[in-house]
Amino acid sequence: MQRLYDDDSHLREFSASVTATRERDDALWVSLDRTAFYPGGGGQPPDRGWIAGQGILDVAEWDGDVWHRIPSAPEAGLCVACEIDWPRRFDLMQQHTGQHILSRAFVEQAGADTKSFHLGQERVTIDIDHPGPDTALLERVELRANGIVWEDREVVTHVVSIEEARRFPLRKAPDVEGEVRVVEVEGFDWSACGGTHVRRTGQVGTVAILSTERYKGGVRVAFVAGGRVLRRLRKAGDLLRSACLEFTSGEEDLLHAVRRLKQDRERMERSLKPLVRDALEREAKTLAAGAPRGARGPVVARHFPGRDPEEAGQLAAFLAGCGAIALIVSGEETPRAHFSAPAGTMSMGALLGEICGRHGGRGGGRPESAQGTIPREQVEAALRAAESAAMAGMEKGAAP
Repeated sequence: MQRLYDDDSHLREFSASVTATRERDDALWVSLDRTAFYPGGGGQPPDRGWIAGQGILDVAEWDGDVWHRIPSAPEAGLCVACEIDWPRRFDLMQQHTGQHILSRAFVEQAGADTKSFHLGQERVTIDIDHPGPDTALLERVELRANGIVWEDREVVTHVVSIEEARRFPLRKAPDVEGEVRVVEVEGFDWSACGGTHVRRTGQVGTVAILSTERYKGGVRVAFVAGGRVLRRLRKAGDLLRSACLEFTSGEEDLLHAVRRLKQDRERMERSLKPLVRDALEREAKTLAAGAPRGARGPVVARHFPGRDPEEAGQLAAFLAGCGAIALIVSGEETPRAHFSAPAGTMSMGALLGEICGRHGGRGGGRPESAQGTIPREQVEAALRAAESAAMAGMEKGAAP
């Protein structure tokens, strides 16, 4: 098979003959005598496009051949028209070439090697061997990478023997046998790579670092390049305009408006806190007074679907202060359990652990107080089981 993408990554249309068909993993695959569809590898996803008008569902490589998954296979020997999904391919080439440039910039500016690379649909990540670059270092790396992009350097491919490949200043030694494909960003970076790349760095457009996070002893750097930078700028611009409209503020005053809103909220929360506390204390007294009395005191078992978990936890604590055993569950999507009891009555940690074990939840805690989560569909059954156990004064062997 002739791999056309090795020689011309900008080829969009071509014709080829069907050489074989195969069923694998309940799917139909075809092989061609030549292909421009990259099968994926080295962090880059496989291409998409059309063969004889049919959309390609996947491209993969096995047994030394490239296979194309399509809904129905043309007859073997038939010459078919093929077309690359060019906007997608060009985006992947921008990201992949941008990764080569950014990885070399990290080596040059921070002495940080790239350990792995992942090209996602929205962003690209590289994992670098560095304890944690600060903002100033990231700015230097980003500026250096974009400097290489804007110099519009040529991107050259060398297909050489393993011995010849070692003469290049490769960022990482190749782990293949036979010929090695080395992608060179003219005079800046040399990397053994089988992926597709732009012809000149200017086609990358721009490289923008989005975020960093600690990952497996190093740092994961997220970035975008080319058209993705423009799309993110558009989204950010739309978000900024919407926020300005909400705050009736100009862009330059938006941060001040947000800070003012945050301060107003904090003042309101401080004012409401004692009022909420008083209301919860009154509610706890009412619930405790009307609760059935078990072997160890009054038992209040309630589910409040719309209640804030923090508020529900406070209510449970106030109920325990009133001498009641509190079995409170709050929330609907991810229900949280708040079990509290007066000191010396019964262990809430043991009871909640027992209930969670029986009903698929997770939780535990101290004798006086325990917290956990219970599956939504199990809330009522779990609460009734906990109530039965509390009424009987049992911490283990709660009724189902």
